[in-house]
Order: sequence, then C-alpha cells, then structure tokens
Amino acid sequence: MTEETLDEKNLVHKNENKYFWIVLSISIASYILFALSIVGIFIIAAFILISLVLHALMIGQIRLNAVKIGANQFPLIHSKVEELCVKMGIKRIPDIYVLQSGGVMNAFATRFFGRNMIVVYSEIFDLIEQGAEDELQFVLAHELAHIKRNHLGKMMFILPSMWIPGIAEMYLRACEYTCDRYAAFYTGNPAAAKNALTMLAIGKVLFRSVNKTEYLDQINKEKGFVVWLAEILSTHPPLPKRINEISAFFDETDSVIVHSKKSRVLFAVLTASVIFTSLAMVGGVMVFKEFSSAFFAEDEFFEEDIEASALTDAVISGNAKKVASLIEDGEDIHQIDYFGYSALDWAIMDDNLQMVQLLLDLKADPNFESDYGMTPFMTASEKGSESIIKILHDAGGNPNYQEMSSGYTALTYAVFSGEIETVKLLIELGADSQLKDYSGMTARMHALQSGKQEIADFLK
Repeated sequence: MTEETLDEKNLVHKNENKYFWIVLSISIASYILFALSIVGIFIIAAFILISLVLHALMIGQIRLNAVKIGANQFPLIHSKVEELCVKMGIKRIPDIYVLQSGGVMNAFATRFFGRNMIVVYSEIFDLIEQGAEDELQFVLAHELAHIKRNHLGKMMFILPSMWIPGIAEMYLRACEYTCDRYAAFYTGNPAAAKNALTMLAIGKVLFRSVNKTEYLDQINKEKGFVVWLAEILSTHPPLPKRINEISAFFDETDSVIVHSKKSRVLFAVLTASVIFTSLAMVGGVMVFKEFSSAFFAEDEFFEEDIEASALTDAVISGNAKKVASLIEDGEDIHQIDYFGYSALDWAIMDDNLQMVQLLLDLKADPNFESDYGMTPFMTASEKGSESIIKILHDAGGNPNYQEMSSGYTALTYAVFSGEIETVKLLIELGADSQLKDYSGMTARMHALQSGKQEIADFLK
C-alpha cells in the first residue's frame, strides 16, 4: 500500500475492532455475572481498588526516579515527540520518562487519572548514542499510537476477559500491529521500524547485521504445540511476524511467512468454545444481547468504523440551518466525539466565527470541559484565534478556568502555542499569570521551560 492511498483508517489492523468486540462481550458477560451477587460486586470493587493502588505506586516510583524528557532535558527528543504528536493529532503531549532497565529493552505507554505517560527503558534510549535515532523515534511513535487509539482507556472495559487465557491476547496482538503501522507511517521510515523490531530480538549492537529474510523464514521452521501455545498466550505478536507485516503493508512485497491453517482452525475452535461458555454463564446469548442493547447501543466501541455525528458534519460543512435544526430537535450540543472534540471545538478549529456565534447563541458553553481535559476557550487560545477568543469571552469564557486533570488554563495553552499576541490578549481579558497548575508551574514557568523567551519576558 503506497502513501498516496493511505489514510488513518487504513492503518488500523483489520482484526483490531473485530477482536475488541469479542473481548468486550466476554468482559460485559463477566461483569454481569459478578454483579448478580453482593459478593461479586465487592470482588469487582476490591480488584479495581487494588489495581489502582498498585498502578499508582508504580507511577510514583517512575516519577520519583526516572529522568523526564523536556525542552531542557534531551530537547531534540522532546521536539521529535512534539512533532509526532502534531502529525498524529494528539492534543496533549504525554510525559516521557527514561528509566534504568538493567539491560531489558522495552517501552510502554500508561495512563493515570487521565494523564498519559510513556516510559522508555534506558537500554533503548541509549540508541541516541548509537546513531540510531530513527529506531528510537519508531519506538516512541509506537507508544504514541497506543495513546492515539485510546488503547489505554479501553483496558478497564476488557479487564475480565484477560482472566481467560488466549482471549484478550488476540485483541492486544492486533493493537500491536496497528501501532507498528501508525509508527512506521508517521515517522515515514518503515526500514527503521523493521530495524527497531529486529533490535528487540538481538540487541542494539548487532541488529543491523541480521539477515532479515532468514530471520523471517526462521518462524516457518519453528513448529509444534508449545510454539503455537506460546504465541496464543502472548500479548505481542512474534517479532518476525511484526517485521513481515510492515514489509507487506508498506513495501507491497510478498509475505515471507507461511501462515498455518491448522493454527487458525485450532484457535477458532478455542475462541468459539470460550465465548460460548462465558455467555452461557449469564443465561445465554439473549440475555447478553438485551443487556448490551440497553446500555451500550450507542457506545463507540461497538462500531467498526468511527463516523462523525450529524451535528459535527453540519458544523464542518457550515450548514447553520441544519445545526440549529438538530439542536432544536434535541441533539446534545455538548456531545463529545471519538477525538474528544465538541461541535464548538470544531467550529473554532475551522475558524468559523459565524458558526461559533451560532453555537453560543444555542447555549454552547465556552467553559465546557471534555473528558480529554480542554474547554472550547482553551482550544481557541491554543489555536491563537484572537477574534474567536473575544467572542467566547463575551459569552462567558473564563480565562482562569483550570481543567481538572492538570490545572492548565487558557493562558497555559496560549503559551504552548507560542503566540505572544494571544498571550497579550488573554492578559487584557483578565488572565492571571500567577495561577499555578497542579505541578506548581505558572504560565511563565512553562514559557521558560519550553524555550519561549519572548513570552516569558512579557509575562515577567
């Protein structure tokens, strides 16, 4: 597949959404089973609480000991991450930490109370000293893809299916294929992607010397029940298969790996039997369907293809009459789409003053905070739309509103954008430059940290 024919939808592996539906169905069935008894409810609550505590402790240890990448700490890598986030449409740059790994080569993305984080083990980060920055960039882009696809947010929904060996793993493997594609595409370097995956197999010194054709063919010779079972129970596909997928997808080369029909049949039988057993535990397929239709009919996770709502389509196309009609007919003006945007956000990003004013007249709240932690007023400040900022302010937009996850204000986002005129306007509108976010940083401190000296001098 050539870059000309690629769009983001093509990058999603064909099995990711399908397998997600399967594991989500099993997880819902499991949650129902536990909820049928008081003891089960306490088990779920205890399990979730213990998981949160352990996860919080892990995050705390990382933040205490790891090195955080920033504008003044490995700034070249920080700027590469910023560029990737812009390309991938990630609104908020995740925190990047480098952690001593004791020789283990790994990286992972995680999330805690709405804040995304990427942890790169030092053994991989050392690639910047090996002349292999492209390979490191692939690793970072792969983890950013997990954030972009919201794989982290979906984990709580599929947690019970992970108790059944081999079920959640098939979805997680599809996610890895998707993230490999995203990373290779947005870095524009499939060759570095294949090098990085080879590196995970043999290390950061000899990976360039590996005969990749021979390595890929090696998996055709590794057969047997134990090999098959190890793959089925793994959350990641075998490295040769991941390399082969990148070659086949981007280079349009013939597949080197021969896929076993027997393995697919055995896995299909295993999957079907587990699904049947899980659904039978809660009264059969009909009970599950009634529950899912009652509570999840509108859920985005059941949709293979993510489509924009009628309201979003009308806003983007500038159809004011249709927008007004939809709102009058009961459409939620504050509905949030898959990417975390409201109708007002889209109008602001489109720089459509008339549409912004219409939505405000229809009672859109400029201070409405989405699940992604931004308000329309912050969106306008980040974009640097001065005329729209004034309209939003007149409609009640609060320049000192602090979003829940990090305590950022509109002024903070204006600093991030680097638009000094926007910063000056917000100060005129009453923005408090001395407000501190939840990490104790003021807007000026963020300007200094990100190297925006002109803004820092102005705020001083």
